[in-house]
Amino acid sequence: MFKLFNSLGKKLESFQPVNPNVVTLFTCGPSVYQRSHIGNFRTFLFEDILVRYLEYSGYPIKRGMNFTDVEDKAIQEARARNGNIKELTDGNIDSLAREMKLLRIKIPDYLVRASESFDQSVEIIDQSLNLQIAYRYRGECLFRPHED
Repeated sequence: MFKLFNSLGKKLESFQPVNPNVVTLFTCGPSVYQRSHIGNFRTFLFEDILVRYLEYSGYPIKRGMNFTDVEDKAIQEARARNGNIKELTDGNIDSLAREMKLLRIKIPDYLVRASESFDQSVEIIDQSLNLQIAYRYRGECLFRPHED
């Protein structure tokens, strides 16, 4: 039995996929205002090992990863280079893909840019608020802790 540590519940729990036909895994990708660094790749390597182990265990996997390609740091870096934010982030995403291939890290099935996902993000937040699994605090949307 495969177990993972649930940091919220502070205990080991048996892995049970929500959908027995496919495990969906969404992982945070880098902020792409600069090239990815060793800390990013440590995270991506762990995720790659997890995906490979789940596949080895017989689970089909669909994985997504996001890029934070629009934020203050990216705007500032693009200005500092006298360029535009899209050229900056495109170049850093291309570097990331090349470096993941060099490290033989599997590329996720879905690569999502924050700049192209505003509407979906708003919809997820609205649904979470309506389901009362999130709440507003000082104008921010916060998610409620999961309770067993």
